[in-house]
Amino acid sequence: MRNTHVIRLQKLRVSRNKTQKLHRVADLEVTNKVFDDVPVRIYRPRDGNKKIHNSLPAVVYFHGGGWIKRSVDDYDLYTRKIAVNLKLLVVSVEYRLAPQYPYPIPLDDCYKATLYVMNHAAELGIDASKVMLMGDSAGGNLAAVVSHRMKGIEPPLLAQILIYPVTQSLNLQLPSFKLRNASAEWMSRYFLPYFTGSLNASLLFSMVRGAYVSDRVHKQLAKYVDYRKLPASFRKGHVPLPRVKADPSAARALEPFITDPNINPLIREDLSGLPQAMVLTAGQDALRDDGTLYALRLKDAGVPVRHLYYEKGRHGSCCSGNDTEPGSVSFVMDSDIFHFIHSLVSNT
Repeated sequence: MRNTHVIRLQKLRVSRNKTQKLHRVADLEVTNKVFDDVPVRIYRPRDGNKKIHNSLPAVVYFHGGGWIKRSVDDYDLYTRKIAVNLKLLVVSVEYRLAPQYPYPIPLDDCYKATLYVMNHAAELGIDASKVMLMGDSAGGNLAAVVSHRMKGIEPPLLAQILIYPVTQSLNLQLPSFKLRNASAEWMSRYFLPYFTGSLNASLLFSMVRGAYVSDRVHKQLAKYVDYRKLPASFRKGHVPLPRVKADPSAARALEPFITDPNINPLIREDLSGLPQAMVLTAGQDALRDDGTLYALRLKDAGVPVRHLYYEKGRHGSCCSGNDTEPGSVSFVMDSDIFHFIHSLVSNT
């Protein structure tokens, strides 16, 4: 394990040399570290030629990519943008990826990196009461789950910022999954490597058909993934497909993952006591309903939630480090996120 992390850290160092001039030295200091065997990239704002050391708010960022691709390099411009615009410290986590490192390894890496930040806040120059988790897509899933795993740790996390998060794998036939062709297959091609470390053709076929969940499990969990709780405009024209009899071998292989709340935060029985949340969903995104249902469940559990819906947005609209056109969905999403973070750190 340690050798693998050393190799990954070396790759980060090489890649950083290619991007370190994207912002003036006066704006930012970028360093690569290892937190409890997990490589991270740290973005620390500067004031002229001086590093800002003391009591900075912090964002711990988990990148998207379906648990199987992307890296901190792909998000380098965006995490720089966060640090520079908000004058806070960003820790971008280079968690290991499936299929080589399936569940729970990516999640454990994110949790360990977050715990390290909290336990070493003073030496990192961080205000431990102002640490936020943030992620998009699969990274949003990881941020949601780590937020729960951090319950009971003092001081508590300040917030979780979930950008079109994956929140469940029980029902791949929600209305938003029909917004794009073959969305059940699209998601299954990410779930299976994360669950099992491989893309088994038979299991893929069962997931696409909806033949991977037994009646017993479906009855137990369907209340959490109920399309009827969605806004009427989302449900318009939606006709649920008939239940398909589960393939017994697929159910045996996949139900331990389908029923695990550390993969599927939407099905967790108790969501109370979590940090306040910002949930962003996009109208042209297959994960629209995942995020919407999760925001509703958080609200029902008494968690303060700011849910923003971007009707013209799509998966990938957010998190670009490039300058975005004023008025574009990407620009508005960035502005909303930055305003939310700024209001939090200014009022605490």
